[in-house]
Amino acid sequence: MERFLEIVGTVLTVIVNIAAVLIVLFLLYQLFLLIRRFSVDKLVYHREFAEECVYEGDTVELIETIWNPTVFPVFLVDVESYFYSGLQIDGHEAVKGGMRYFVSRYHLMPFEKITRRIEIKCTKRGYYKLTTASVFRCGDERSIESEAELYVYPKIEALSENMPSAYGLGDELSRNRLIRNPFSVNGIREYRQGDPFRSINFKASARLSVGGLPRFAVNRYDHCANNKYYIYQNFHLPKGEELLFDAYENLMEVGLRLSASILVKGIDAGGLCAFSANCGTIDGRKKVVFPIRGGELHKKDILREMALTRAMDGVSFASLLSADIMQGISDSDVFIITAYVDDAIGEQIAMLEYLGNTVKVITLKGGAV
Repeated sequence: MERFLEIVGTVLTVIVNIAAVLIVLFLLYQLFLLIRRFSVDKLVYHREFAEECVYEGDTVELIETIWNPTVFPVFLVDVESYFYSGLQIDGHEAVKGGMRYFVSRYHLMPFEKITRRIEIKCTKRGYYKLTTASVFRCGDERSIESEAELYVYPKIEALSENMPSAYGLGDELSRNRLIRNPFSVNGIREYRQGDPFRSINFKASARLSVGGLPRFAVNRYDHCANNKYYIYQNFHLPKGEELLFDAYENLMEVGLRLSASILVKGIDAGGLCAFSANCGTIDGRKKVVFPIRGGELHKKDILREMALTRAMDGVSFASLLSADIMQGISDSDVFIITAYVDDAIGEQIAMLEYLGNTVKVITLKGGAV
């Protein structure tokens, strides 16, 4: 009997010890879960693009920064995001349409901060905004608001000989739209009524006056043309013509690239540019209109708006032309980028030419000029 009680006591002791160990292990596991959850909740994550604005086809870096502010190491941390298909991540297969799933994995020691640069190629014009990233670790999930935005401008392409480069973008010697260049004298001529006194060349006047009545000569100056460019893009198709969305989108993208190329070359050469398009935008507008101005800020504003443009038609194209015709624009180079010219557009082109403008119609056909 005593032997039996001794065995029972031993078994009970073992059971109690095992239970105690299991309880300790359970508590340690709960403590581990608590620390893990605490560590994940305390992680600080931030991301941003190295540049705010780039051109289609350019490469930009997405900079991710994650920081562990705790005394506990954190391993196997996955930061999950979704990227638009127009942003091609280096080392990953290209995806057409939809969104791309992307994961960055981190192992963080106490108080460690890691900065990672991800190279991204911008394959499509547009406006891209990243909002929320998900942080995962061993089943624990946390959503972090981490906004990053990127404007991808239309690609700037070389312009053919019949494009604005042939118009002499920027300051040029010209016989119209005359602005005197006071620093460039190309000869002398006789004084005419209305010439300013400061333009008289007294040495040349003395030579002309020898042996006769006084004669005055004035300097003849070169002229420069502060060129003005009005760019119009028509997002409508001819009546009765239909295209699949991909074909239509490609056609309008060609037009936007041409518009952007004319804009950039014109403003970079010192000219003034206006841009109008009857397109939709991501905020629901049905047209884009920028007045005639120059300078880098004006160029940037238009290019940003081009990035926001959607390939969809908006208001009547005739209304865009009519608005400027009513203002009496003149002495300008007008570029009309369109898939067709009907009678109404033809009449407006004639009116623009009547007002003293040079009009160039660039016809889009099947995704080409």
